[in-house]
Amino acid sequence: MIGMYPGSFDPFHEGHLQIIQKAAKLFEKVLVVVTKNISKNPRKSFEHRIIKIKAATKDLNNVEILINENQLTADFAKSYNANFLIRGIRNSDDMDYEIKLADGNKLIEPDLDTVFFISDLPLRKVSSSILEEIEIYQKNHREGKNVHNKSDRKIIKK
Repeated sequence: MIGMYPGSFDPFHEGHLQIIQKAAKLFEKVLVVVTKNISKNPRKSFEHRIIKIKAATKDLNNVEILINENQLTADFAKSYNANFLIRGIRNSDDMDYEIKLADGNKLIEPDLDTVFFISDLPLRKVSSSILEEIEIYQKNHREGKNVHNKSDRKIIKK
């Protein structure tokens, strides 16, 4: 079985890595797909994000990293023979949003199901958007310092 984990991963953080690690135990192959989020302006290039993800997942032999710049997620999954989409859930707000996404993907590709992984408790507070805001603030106000002092706020920096 092939699972596909799409996301902008901007920035890639420990919450994302944890979902990939969990999925790698369940699926024969995990496709981590770096996507373009039309509602966000990316801070990091696709290449930068891929380098970070590859470094963090180098010990997971069944993980492959791909780029999807312009295809619908369900169509992209079908083109790579993915059986399931992989999504992470931190709270009830995530669940409501993710169910809507899953329903939309089902309309496009009826055989494509979504598997949800619940983030472990310490990482439930991690949000790429919040981390991005913190990183921008720190860069602007404390030159050279990144988020790395709290375990629930770590950005992958390899």
